[in-house]
Amino acid sequence: NKGFFYEPTIFDDVKDDFTIMKEEPFGPLVPMLSFKSFDEVIERANDHELGLCSYVCTNSMETAHLASEKLETGLVAVNTGFVAIAEAPFGGIKQSGYGREGGSNAIKDYLNVKYTHMGIKG
Repeated sequence: NKGFFYEPTIFDDVKDDFTIMKEEPFGPLVPMLSFKSFDEVIERANDHELGLCSYVCTNSMETAHLASEKLETGLVAVNTGFVAIAEAPFGGIKQSGYGREGGSNAIKDYLNVKYTHMGIKG
C-alpha cells in the first residue's frame, strides 16, 4: 500500500463507450465485455483509433489464427498476458505508433532504403 502502484483490476459489465475502451490505460486493467459472435468481437475491437495489442483467450487454434489475422493491432497475445520480449518486434498500428522496437524489424529504422528504376534501351 505504499508507492504509486495500481493493483490488477477486472472491470465487468463494460460498454464500448467507456473511457477504458477508448484509451490505452497501460496498467494491469482487464475490461470484460460480453459478445454474441466472433465477427462481432472482431468488428468491435477494430472499431478503434488505437491498435497496440490484442489479447485472445481460446482453446481453438483455428480461432487463435483467425483472430490474429483479422485484429488490427501490432501485437496479438493468445492465452498469455506476456507479449513483449526482446527478440520480437514490438509496436502498434493506427494511432498507437509506427515502426517496431526489438527483433530484426527494428534494425530497419537505422537503414536508408534506395530504389532505382532504369529504363534500358536495347
